Amino acid sequence: MSAEKGGNTEWVTMKIAPEIFEELGVRDPEETKRELTIAKKIRQIKKELKNDPQNNDKLLELATHYIDGGNYEDAIRELKAVISRDRLNARAHKLIGTAYALFNHEDEAIIELNRATELDPDDPEVFFNLGGVYMLKDCFENATRCFERVIEINPTDTTGYANLAAAYDMQQMYDEEISVLKKVLMFTPEDKELRAALSTAYFNSGNYDEALNAALCVVELADKKEAQAYCNLGSCYSVKGMIDEAVGAFKKASELEPEYSLPHTNLGTLYASIGRLEKAIKEFKMATGLNPKDALGWLNLYNCYKEVGRMEEAQEAYRTYERLMSEAPAEATAESGKVEHSHIPGGVSRTKKFAGGGSLDTSTAGLEGLSEEDSQEPKEK
Repeated sequence: MSAEKGGNTEWVTMKIAPEIFEELGVRDPEETKRELTIAKKIRQIKKELKNDPQNNDKLLELATHYIDGGNYEDAIRELKAVISRDRLNARAHKLIGTAYALFNHEDEAIIELNRATELDPDDPEVFFNLGGVYMLKDCFENATRCFERVIEINPTDTTGYANLAAAYDMQQMYDEEISVLKKVLMFTPEDKELRAALSTAYFNSGNYDEALNAALCVVELADKKEAQAYCNLGSCYSVKGMIDEAVGAFKKASELEPEYSLPHTNLGTLYASIGRLEKAIKEFKMATGLNPKDALGWLNLYNCYKEVGRMEEAQEAYRTYERLMSEAPAEATAESGKVEHSHIPGGVSRTKKFAGGGSLDTSTAGLEGLSEEDSQEPKEK
């Protein structure tokens, strides 16, 4: 070893997730270092501007550092000064549009970024940023055109493809989404997120065989260690009527992330769809215990309790559901108990239907495919 020979020792620096520092109540040293670097650059540019206060290039550089540091108001002020002297400065319009977007002024951002596209129609970054703002405004057709322009300018821009796929998804244009995802996966075939998105797109389009194939691929890419991958896989098995496999996948997901509510929601949904209501109740109780704000989870419990005649518990579950619905928008009820996952919607927590189709009001008992353990009669409480 070099240390034994009196030479330099190469130390390995271990990266710590920023969330760890947040939990400890201290600042992430890397973030502090970044802020100090930005502040140093800003001071240096301000010194240079004292001798040449109307140097547009320096002012643009200053604005860029302001944006990097999250100081959007100062960035916008400097950029307005540049534009007042040079209204054809494409970079100034791009930067001020970006600052407006980050500062939650989407309308102003759209105006400025559109102006930037007119002045520099071959800058993919302008179209990418504009497409992102359109997504925030739910203008998905406009976002689609922007992201299409991004990959037209740069056919190897994988992020552009991914965002175009997202825009198609928001419009439920699943065939187009699938086509785009297959293209981008040619560049990054082992990208788990994109492969999972492809599985979801196939699932939403009703092509469950391809959804299952893609979900199996995600499980392998994740080295069989990601709960969400197994949740997606279980949803694919469920909708294909492969009950044993679906149960196994959801249970595996729960083993990998015991604090994650969605596997229990999915498993409860599956049990309810085949008439195993007591087992469904057990899973829904676990799901709502892990994520008490899952309003639709409480609605699932209400329906199951009502079906088995446990009316007092049904009423209590429904009161909780009503209270949660009055406190927060419905979208918030799809969040998981531990982390937010957004691939194949498993169970009624997002679709209001079972993972295998149908609803609590219309499904009938059908025990085909259950393993011996899961087909035993549950004990009545």
